[in-house]
Amino acid sequence: MSNPSRTIQRIAGVLLAASAVVGPAASAANPERPSPERPYGGSCSTVIVPITPPATVPQQLHLEYECQLAHMGRATAQVTQFVTPTGQSGNSVSLLVQNTTVYTSANGDQLTAIFVGSGLLNLQSGEVAFTGVETFAGGTGRFQAATGSSQLEGTASIFTNRGFFTSRGRIAF
Repeated sequence: MSNPSRTIQRIAGVLLAASAVVGPAASAANPERPSPERPYGGSCSTVIVPITPPATVPQQLHLEYECQLAHMGRATAQVTQFVTPTGQSGNSVSLLVQNTTVYTSANGDQLTAIFVGSGLLNLQSGEVAFTGVETFAGGTGRFQAATGSSQLEGTASIFTNRGFFTSRGRIAF
């Protein structure tokens, strides 16, 4: 005849060992658990197409990106951007820059990002230097629940309608 207290201890030991094995696997499969943050960054070349006439405020632009980005590889993007002058000092015009970007990776997964930043336009050279923060707001495929943000810095030309920027931040998906 077995001792009831020893049987309970054995069952408790087996349950404890089972929970140690199953627990991490169960929580990894839990869609409510946030994904780990990982480094995000890269660079993009841009082509700019003005949508509204130059004197329109805000100026609406369509941008197309060709990028090399961490966790996306080679990617493209379609962007609707609004540029609002906020002041002028001599040959420099300060700008508020806002856009919504949809990045598309080679496999078709999309990442949506909202950008808010500032720029400085040199009226003589036509060069714009800009900086700001891009905030990730979901997408499709593996980026469906993407969150995080990235700091962007770049330049563009109002004469050539070309630009380039770098991005560095963190993303969870």
